[in-house]
Amino acid sequence: MAEDGSVMVSDEGTPQGGVISPLLANIYLHYALDLWFEKVYRKSCTGFARLIRYVDDFVVCFQYKQEAELFREGLGERLSKFGLEVEPTKTKVMEFGRFAVQNAKGRGERAETFDFLGFTHYCGTKRDGKGFRMKRMTARKKFTAKLKIFKEWLKKARSLKTGELWETAKAKLRGHYNYYGVTDNLRGIMRFGEEVKKLLFKWLNRRGKRGCLNWQKFCEMLKRFPLPEARIRVSMFGFSVN
Repeated sequence: MAEDGSVMVSDEGTPQGGVISPLLANIYLHYALDLWFEKVYRKSCTGFARLIRYVDDFVVCFQYKQEAELFREGLGERLSKFGLEVEPTKTKVMEFGRFAVQNAKGRGERAETFDFLGFTHYCGTKRDGKGFRMKRMTARKKFTAKLKIFKEWLKKARSLKTGELWETAKAKLRGHYNYYGVTDNLRGIMRFGEEVKKLLFKWLNRRGKRGCLNWQKFCEMLKRFPLPEARIRVSMFGFSVN
């Protein structure tokens, strides 16, 4: 396989992070997983069942616990026929939904959460406090990883002119808000924005004489050259957010 001018030879799998990997995963799992679930397994279920997949990451919802556990057993057998394995540390059967909180409280526990596509999904209620609604927030690992990536970029951007660095930082923030700015995650993206401001203040202060840029001056700079506003970009209820 050739990528970025380099030729790699492998008897199994695709390059980690390779541009071709998502495409191959979609094609392979369409036959290995999607069709099997829709044409075979789901028809054997007596309750609601649904598969949500993105590349090689997926969540399967079942109305009945027994059918979820049977699927977990059958999944390993099905994938093994295609030379694939289930990652045990990232796979589990858990209770989630309108009765999960109540049942967990009865056991003296908290309802479980799960991470999917960079978000932690958890059991919540509607605005009036009544009725179940699934909510999302930036997953802790993703939050930390994204800040680390931004910090690493700042280290490499030392030679950039301040104006160019600022515009690139704004573009990176917009990209983060566009993806993570979904319903219920305003606090998460606001917190990310505040951490980015601290990093920018730190690195801009290093560019000049030590202490030449205090926090008050930095805040005045933000008023003249504001960063993108942290706000919800994507509604999970089907209507657009401007």
